Amino acid sequence: MADHPRPPPCVLLERVVRFVEAAGLTSGGASRDPDVAAIIEVGGWSWSTVQMMGSVEEMERLMAPSVKPVAFLGDPPQVSSLHMLLPPPASLDLLGIGEISSTHKGIVVIYADKCYLLYDASNNHLTAIPPIPDSVTSAPIFLPLGRGAVLVSAAGADDDDYIFADIVTSPSTRGINPALPKATIFARVKNGGEWIQSSIPPLPLPPHLCGPTYFFHIDTAFSFAGTIFWVDLLKGILICDDILSSPQGPRLAFVPLPHCIDAHDKPRHCFSPNEHRSIGRVSGAIKFLALIGYCEPSCPENEVKLKTWSLSPDFKHWKEETTLTVGDIWASESFNQMGLPHVLPFSPVLSVNEDGIMYAVLNDVKKEPIPQLNEFGDSLGMQLVPKANYMIRFDMLQNKVLSSTKISKKATSRWLTNTFLATDFSAYLQDRQNAEAAGKVGASAKGKRKRMSSRQAGRSKCQGQA
Repeated sequence: MADHPRPPPCVLLERVVRFVEAAGLTSGGASRDPDVAAIIEVGGWSWSTVQMMGSVEEMERLMAPSVKPVAFLGDPPQVSSLHMLLPPPASLDLLGIGEISSTHKGIVVIYADKCYLLYDASNNHLTAIPPIPDSVTSAPIFLPLGRGAVLVSAAGADDDDYIFADIVTSPSTRGINPALPKATIFARVKNGGEWIQSSIPPLPLPPHLCGPTYFFHIDTAFSFAGTIFWVDLLKGILICDDILSSPQGPRLAFVPLPHCIDAHDKPRHCFSPNEHRSIGRVSGAIKFLALIGYCEPSCPENEVKLKTWSLSPDFKHWKEETTLTVGDIWASESFNQMGLPHVLPFSPVLSVNEDGIMYAVLNDVKKEPIPQLNEFGDSLGMQLVPKANYMIRFDMLQNKVLSSTKISKKATSRWLTNTFLATDFSAYLQDRQNAEAAGKVGASAKGKRKRMSSRQAGRSKCQGQA
């Protein structure tokens, strides 16, 4: 029997998770076959069904028989994705999309409308977790602070133990804005249990991040060395230690991001931070990437700067590392040899295991007249038409495009909004495949020994009869 292809150690994982009906694809696992991925039919998933299930037991009883996770993996710069397959005929209530909040080792945290799913790549298991209490009622007591669901290693525990956490706040007296700096952390230990509510003092946020014009918002979350990082990509990081290990409760600190004038004075609703900023663990350090000038109409595209910083080991200070302009990238020999479009990089992310390597989308989009006319025979204006969508693997230290690929065979506007995260969760698929291979070898050896014993017993019997 042919060996399974070795999963890539790091992948670019699309944040959107699709719950789909797929005939012939009702077994879960991992796939690297693009033709398999192509037959999936995308639908819409109503999370209200999950919200009404209540207990963990009821959620898993209803979901486990039908929802089967499949990870479609590609070597970067190819894009990877996670799908939840439903055997036909699938209920319309279960079709749709979720969103990846974070990853931790081999586990992917899926979050949508205050509900959670944990996909464990090491055993292809899906765990359903009910929403935080009093967060899905018609008049919720708690409001999310953004994409904050995260796993962190349990203090003093073995490598497999973790704590699942999220941070929420309460509505203000007007009931619209969050009542920052007040907040509450909820956590759960592995293998069940109830939500544990941690009473914490006011968050150590600067006053200008607590309203009335701007409110701290979590764009991404991750953990590193037992510490949680809740990141507002425009402002800074809320750092959390000792989430369940200290009688005094979690320890919190705030670290501002490197000053980027183009982002700090603009309302959040004007643009999505994930389009031009990212942060994460890179080879044992926390690194931040930003396209400076991306949001400034007065800044020519070729003068937009790509900059990276690393956070000191004590999580207090930033050190600038690389600076390039987009014009430098466009002018590089490798960029032009590949015939790539001169457009701004979109959704840039840093590799988790290669220092200085960035991945980014290049969307080649043209303005064209809308073909329809209004009732008076006048043009309806212009529209953006995608011509091609590329993902590049770029070495920032050498100003060199190492490789590129078209994300889709046919250009689509899908990649104008989709964002990604670099993650090594795929490496844990290797553990499962190695265990399965070892099991097959063990079973084969056991069967061989049994057959040999049977033959030896038969020979002994014949000799005795003779």
